[in-house]
Amino acid sequence: MSKSEGTAPPQKRTPASDERFHLSNRLLFRLFKTANIMHTAGTKWTSELKMTSQQWSVVGALARPGYEEGVSVNELSKFLMVSRQNVNGLLMRLEQHGISQRVADPRDGRAKLVQLTPEGWILWRQLIRRISEFYDVALASFTTEELVQFQYFIDKLQRNLGTILK
Repeated sequence: MSKSEGTAPPQKRTPASDERFHLSNRLLFRLFKTANIMHTAGTKWTSELKMTSQQWSVVGALARPGYEEGVSVNELSKFLMVSRQNVNGLLMRLEQHGISQRVADPRDGRAKLVQLTPEGWILWRQLIRRISEFYDVALASFTTEELVQFQYFIDKLQRNLGTILK
């Protein structure tokens, strides 16, 4: 048998034939679906407080230590990893319900900071109990060690995805 008869030319790797591509596709598609389920389930979980999971993320961010006096929309947008437009839309709804407010920045009177109102802090105390219950149900089958590992891998993925946005 001649060399040309017994060996096929090497095949080029294409996404359709690449095992890593298929694994990556399944993993990232599962994360996409999980994010959708988490949003829907989170909104259902806090429905008696008339909050969406997106609104709760903004309220939670505004309740973080160090943000009590307010935070700029830019900083809030970076922390939540969403566009300024999305943050502004969420803030407008929260402001309409008296949960957050924009106040003058004491360092720069032209700039505005966003902060929780007294009603927003009352809501946060109610919301934190519901969120804690949600976390308990959502993460019930994970050990503490698995949660630490999962956080590590999610952080690693966020950093990798962040390089696309730069």
